[in-house]
Amino acid sequence: MREFLENIFANQTPPPGSSEGLPYWTFWLLLCVIFLLVIFIFLRDKDLRRRINLFLFGAKKKLIKLRLQARLKREYRKKNEITRNLGKKVWEDKLKIPKGEKIYQELDKLEQDKQDLKHESEDVHSKIVGLEADHEKFVQKHTDSLTEQKSAMNPYREKMAEIKDKERLLEVEVTEKQKELEGFIRGINASKNEADDRQEELKKQTEEMDEAIKKLVDKRLGLERERKDHREKLDEMDKKLKAIDEGGKKRIREFHKEIKEWKRNNEKLLEKIEHIEKKKDPLFMRLGKQTDETREQHQELSVFYSQIDRSNERIGELEQQIKNL
Repeated sequence: MREFLENIFANQTPPPGSSEGLPYWTFWLLLCVIFLLVIFIFLRDKDLRRRINLFLFGAKKKLIKLRLQARLKREYRKKNEITRNLGKKVWEDKLKIPKGEKIYQELDKLEQDKQDLKHESEDVHSKIVGLEADHEKFVQKHTDSLTEQKSAMNPYREKMAEIKDKERLLEVEVTEKQKELEGFIRGINASKNEADDRQEELKKQTEEMDEAIKKLVDKRLGLERERKDHREKLDEMDKKLKAIDEGGKKRIREFHKEIKEWKRNNEKLLEKIEHIEKKKDPLFMRLGKQTDETREQHQELSVFYSQIDRSNERIGELEQQIKNL
């Protein structure tokens, strides 16, 4: 101990401005002395030690009590569950219990209401299944109708593309013919002073070229009219396609809305059924307590009686332990 204190005090350095006549380690020495005095007083004062022990024992006792109370609550819950199951067993097996007629009537009424709701829920579920099947069939039919309409439009689109290709070729051919015609005209102008036979030949070629260009133009106009007819037919079919698509989507939305509504109704029915089941619990509890009090001798109930007796025994032990604390 001495060496330990010497090592501590040897490492202490006085702060700046401290008095040279009062070493800094004096504070730590006094602190150690006070600490030793406190320990000495504690060891000598039996009353202080007793109060501390009582305080610690009280805290431990309180903790034990809390644990016992938690176990007691669990045991009561377990007993209530057994009692409820006892009442449910009595009602399900229609066992004769003194003064149980009124409870039977209430439970029978709840069960009838539950069965009515279950039948209604089954009908609603069947409706939902039917609607979902109809919806699936309609979606498939709608998809097939769109595919069929698109397929019917394809030949017109292909024909339109073919006509456009022919028009481009005719345009190229007309352009070339026009260039040739211009060449013939320039040749006529240049050969005014030449022989008449040469001019006559050029004029003849010019007329033939002009006639050829005219035929090509007429052919192109015919293609334009044909393309226009196909375009009008395509526009008409496209309107029909959009009408099919919009009508189908509208019907599909109606299916979704109707199915959603029926599902919402079914959820409400299931909630009512669950609520009825919860209303049965206190009646099962009453019937179970009444059966436990009378201890009607039925072989089917002996297991429940034994479980309740064991639970009562544990509850009694726990309550006694709490009382003895």
